[in-house]
Amino acid sequence: MTKNTSTTPAESQPTEAAPGSPYYGMYGHYWKSNRDVPPTKWLQENKKLCACDEHQASQWPMEHAIITIPPCAYKCPYCLKFDTLETTTPQVVKLRAHIKRDHLKKKPQDFLGLSVTPGRVTKPRTP
Repeated sequence: MTKNTSTTPAESQPTEAAPGSPYYGMYGHYWKSNRDVPPTKWLQENKKLCACDEHQASQWPMEHAIITIPPCAYKCPYCLKFDTLETTTPQVVKLRAHIKRDHLKKKPQDFLGLSVTPGRVTKPRTP
């Protein structure tokens, strides 16, 4: 079995627009830190999850962050499973389930404190 080098942590900084901001490192385009300090473990390469021009490639944290999957996504930020699909139609529901099942539950030691935002938030029913 070969080691996927795309999941090797890197020492680089997250993708953000304003490095002079006091919150630099606390959020990116599709993620937000869930602690008072920024994540320290990152994927080595930037990855784009869709073909949209308005969405750019981002560097993805591997710890202590909340990931938001854009509704047009059809690629996994952490592996190549969805990259070889023959379709470019959004796979956001399957992708969210894949990340939770194959990354967060199977390898929790590699993704400490990482979570994915729910696809649909339901409100409690009132009688």
